[in-house]
Amino acid sequence: MASQIIILQGGEDVRRRINETMFKDMRKLSNSGKILIIPWTSDSHEKEVEYSKVLHDYFSHCGFEEVLFLDKTDPENEIQRKFSEVDTIYLPGGDTEVLYRELKQRTLQDRLFEFPGVIIGNSAGAIVLAKGGWGDGKFYKGFGLVDFYISVHYKLDAGHVVETKDAINVNIPENMWITVTCEK
Repeated sequence: MASQIIILQGGEDVRRRINETMFKDMRKLSNSGKILIIPWTSDSHEKEVEYSKVLHDYFSHCGFEEVLFLDKTDPENEIQRKFSEVDTIYLPGGDTEVLYRELKQRTLQDRLFEFPGVIIGNSAGAIVLAKGGWGDGKFYKGFGLVDFYISVHYKLDAGHVVETKDAINVNIPENMWITVTCEK
């Protein structure tokens, strides 16, 4: 039986590389040495290109030999190739609604459910991997790769209170993460 490791980050400033140790540990788990980033957290192409450069530098620094990116124009065969070459996927922070919309539009949530490796979601990426979640005081839908809701950028001293009736909600502070192992 294959297992899938899902890491949900509460948020991180990737330019400052606060969670560098975690990503270096993730690299040690990677047999391929390759990571696939789905950088679709903005409707601005310029912002996506700039952020992709930052992410490429970060993951190269953490030891990944090859940092691949899905492009919104990738045809199905290219998406399949990229998914099959890696054992680690990263969904960054940014606009949760944009990331959810772009993944759903291409039915990539199905590929994420079936992916047998490590999937890391940071902030917006974490929310779409969960059943849904709260960020910036707003609720967003998720795909339910993990069977609970989350609150990202959680601050206990800021009076964040999230009421979830009949469901589990996990509060993840900035620069923290949780790991969930799912048997497939």
